[in-house]
Amino acid sequence: MLLRTITAAGLGALSMYVLDPIGGRTRRAKARDQLIRARTKARDAASATTRDLKNRTLGTIAEGRARVFGGAVDDTVLAARVRSKLGFLVRHPSFIDVQASAGCVTLSGPVLSDEVQQLMRGAASVRGVYQVENRLEVHERPDEVPGFQHNLPKPGGQTIDVLQENWAPSTRFLVGAAGAALLLLASRRARSQLAPLSALAGIGCLFYGFGEDGSAANRTSESRLHDTEVSGGWTA
Repeated sequence: MLLRTITAAGLGALSMYVLDPIGGRTRRAKARDQLIRARTKARDAASATTRDLKNRTLGTIAEGRARVFGGAVDDTVLAARVRSKLGFLVRHPSFIDVQASAGCVTLSGPVLSDEVQQLMRGAASVRGVYQVENRLEVHERPDEVPGFQHNLPKPGGQTIDVLQENWAPSTRFLVGAAGAALLLLASRRARSQLAPLSALAGIGCLFYGFGEDGSAANRTSESRLHDTEVSGGWTA
């Protein structure tokens, strides 16, 4: 009886709010706009997630096939692989020149001294690279090189998606799906001692997986300028 009363009161309040002769039209228009916006965002997110999952699946298959069957890597492809990692290794990747020949990669161009070892290790870790030749121009301070920006944070190297600030669409989807699975497990085993922990973890995964990513809106102009130099992702 109490539940029915609360439900009826809630529906009545909602009807008064929406059908109000003074502000009801404006409220209905805002609600309609929000629904259209949510539908558009959901469609765009689904499209981006589908593309990302497809690309990552194809990339994983190609990577596994290459590791199993081996074979030489084309010089152009190898250089492109190394270039795709530079944004994770140095502050100014566009200044680094990469040349590849028969598995030997030559790095040249200006670089800051605290990035040299990270750059060399990162290039050597790329599949198909057997040797890295260092022809870099090492500088201690950014003001020694025209065009270098000041006060840019040193990249920490490439990490898995869940440890990065901005997640890929497929990563957000998989984390959200894991959260839904944890909540379902908690509901089916409500008497278990682990049910509250599972439900809490599921809510957290849903929040981080399907929540709106507002990090892009909070970027400063300096970080946007820095992002134009950073490149990364799946390469051939």
